Amino acid sequence: MSGYDHLTPAEIGRKAWKAASRAAKHMSKHSRIVNPSLEKCIPRFERSEVILGEFLGSGGFNDVYEVKRIDLVSNLEDAEHAKKIASPLQQEHRAFISKHVFRESSQNCRYGMKFLSMDTIGDPGRFCTGAADLVVEAKFLASLEHPNIIKLRGMAAAGTSGFATMKERGYFLLLDRLQCTLEDKIDEWTDNKKKLARERNEKKLRFFLAERLHVAFDVCAALDYLHTNQIIYRDLKPDNIGFDIRGDVKLFDFGLAKELDPSLKSEFDDLYELSGNTGSLRYMSPEVARSEPYNLSADVYSFGLLLWQVCSLDLPYDGMNRQDHAELVVHGNERPKLDNSWSTPLRILMKRSWESDPLVRPSMDSIYKILRREICALRDGDDSGLEHTKRRSTFVLERGDAGAKAGEARRATKGSRIKSDGLDHEGLKKPAS
Repeated sequence: MSGYDHLTPAEIGRKAWKAASRAAKHMSKHSRIVNPSLEKCIPRFERSEVILGEFLGSGGFNDVYEVKRIDLVSNLEDAEHAKKIASPLQQEHRAFISKHVFRESSQNCRYGMKFLSMDTIGDPGRFCTGAADLVVEAKFLASLEHPNIIKLRGMAAAGTSGFATMKERGYFLLLDRLQCTLEDKIDEWTDNKKKLARERNEKKLRFFLAERLHVAFDVCAALDYLHTNQIIYRDLKPDNIGFDIRGDVKLFDFGLAKELDPSLKSEFDDLYELSGNTGSLRYMSPEVARSEPYNLSADVYSFGLLLWQVCSLDLPYDGMNRQDHAELVVHGNERPKLDNSWSTPLRILMKRSWESDPLVRPSMDSIYKILRREICALRDGDDSGLEHTKRRSTFVLERGDAGAKAGEARRATKGSRIKSDGLDHEGLKKPAS
């Protein structure tokens, strides 16, 4: 018998509301990244104003649909949450977003809506956890500013009280809609690699590797930004990396992200007491899989595997079952085989990134510099497009005094593919900390 069996649906809804509210208040009070000025500028929308289109995909707790159009209420006094949307700032930003649902040149939808699935809402325990996760994700995305991190474009006017209704879309986020994921891109690259191999054109192969490394470089830039702000991502994998309408890389799904709190430091230097078994097993660092203390370098291990996958176009630990993975990787030193055709710095970087000792792995800042040099070398000295601070946005909305810029995009969120070897199950354990 679970602790929820005696509760009515209304009581369960209130518990989810309280769980979400507690998570939001904790972040607002203790977070160094949360920016109230930026949060205030995020447009709020009534549930009935946002008209959904096709289903895009689902994750551990959430469903995602495209936003077909936004029909703003004609009389604000008639709105259920009029006080949340009536300010001049809100009216301006609501009008802007509703006007730009479609990209004029192609009429493609710009946005997607993310909300808890009915399966999640129907399970009280998962409902409370999912509600807290979604609110924390909103808090992060409202304040993060990086060209390779997905943008939050709007959210439910109901706020966390929307969970109490126990309705689908009681609480929701409007996010950029992406074209595809890195997993899709790897499939394309695999076909292209076969074609180039038949041509035996060394220069094309070199530039092709540079193209792939540029994607890894952009992911590295996003992670470096997070780590600079003491945020650990904890779920790096191809399914959580997307591409917008311009082909720009976007890191998304911050449900497992955690801002490191000094109070959680363990007795060991620079390690933290955080939830173990968090993320996707294939890309999970050994110390996380063993539920030992860890730090930002857990992301470095995951990035090392991702970098290897981008270069080799093979799946890390392919064909290895969970028992063998635990014995050989988690409690052993088995790692993917390095290709001798890769440069020495690249091979050393990968090997150092997946070291068993988390304290000897390189920082994302060091990796960023190494990858930049590698790309320039492969491109015969061409360093164009490698300055993330100078990236141009094609779709700008000034967010009040904070002056935050937004970027044009499409979002396509896809459910994770569960491999037969059992290493890709998401959320082996949802983090309590």
